[in-house]
Amino acid sequence: MALLVVFSHSFALRFGTEDFEPMSLATNGHYNSGNVGVWVFFVISGFLIAHSHERSTSIGSYAAKRIRRIYPAYLVATSACAFLVTPLFAPPGWSLTAAEAARTIGANLLLANHFPIPDLFAGNPVPAVNGALWSIRFEFLCYIGVALSGLVALRLRRHVLPLVYVAIVLTWCWLDVTGRKPGGPDWLREAIGWPYAWFRVLPNFLAGMIVYHWRAHIPRSTALLAALLAGALLGFHLGGHRPAGLIAAHLLGPPAIAYAVFWLAYHPRIDLSRAARFGDFSYGTYLYAYTIQQMLVATTALPFASFILLSMALALGAGVASWWLVERHFLPHGRKPARHGPERKEAPAS
Repeated sequence: MALLVVFSHSFALRFGTEDFEPMSLATNGHYNSGNVGVWVFFVISGFLIAHSHERSTSIGSYAAKRIRRIYPAYLVATSACAFLVTPLFAPPGWSLTAAEAARTIGANLLLANHFPIPDLFAGNPVPAVNGALWSIRFEFLCYIGVALSGLVALRLRRHVLPLVYVAIVLTWCWLDVTGRKPGGPDWLREAIGWPYAWFRVLPNFLAGMIVYHWRAHIPRSTALLAALLAGALLGFHLGGHRPAGLIAAHLLGPPAIAYAVFWLAYHPRIDLSRAARFGDFSYGTYLYAYTIQQMLVATTALPFASFILLSMALALGAGVASWWLVERHFLPHGRKPARHGPERKEAPAS
């Protein structure tokens, strides 16, 4: 999924648009490959974070695990962008002051994605330093939401989550059909990000949580998966971007993505239990890919296919380095490779 985001961003950062990216064409512009990659991240995160919260002995234990997973790699990546990449691509005569360095570090402790020159790559089709980092704050706030949901009894929580999901998706449909995209005051956007974006993020995270809590009751059905995907695609194309298409995209998109993820993950003939036996490189790949691609656009004129392949290779290399040099040192299970892969998990679906 991280490499799928790299693929999608290759179109955006090289041409300034993802309109002719293959997934965008396949879904009539409702989704692109980057959207799918990020939404899958949130689906998987909803599942795993619900599991982590349930197994944590206390709120403190849960919070410590979440902070160790998000912060170290994020702070190193944003510091690299701010203090290594920015001076290399800054306009002549620019210099970094101590006050700006402190402001950058302080803001990024709040997951603000702050850089000394926000539009560093002004000569590129997209000028941002690292536009992919917007999702990190949303991810961390979802962690806080899971902790708050722990205040509700588990049995009640299992029944409330689907109702919350339905309410959010119906509100999302109403907002798009009526042309509303609430932004809210500046202080709110600073605290929680763009409010409208939550209607795109939260259904996917909640879908993962719902699958976790109802895992013993959800059937693994190829026919159901095919029906969800076919229904979504028909809605995308027959409804277009009119109300019918928007409603189909919102009602069927997140469930189809979530169901596809777990249909694959727990397929009896597919064993993914050792996929990360050498390390979890996805987070670092995601953190560095955008900036790597921006530097390639600014300094090279590669054929587009070569640009995509080199972007993926360099981003994956950065992900490997991030895991081995930073991330694994903060995770108890990541400090040294396991001698054997984890036991095959029992499928959450019947």
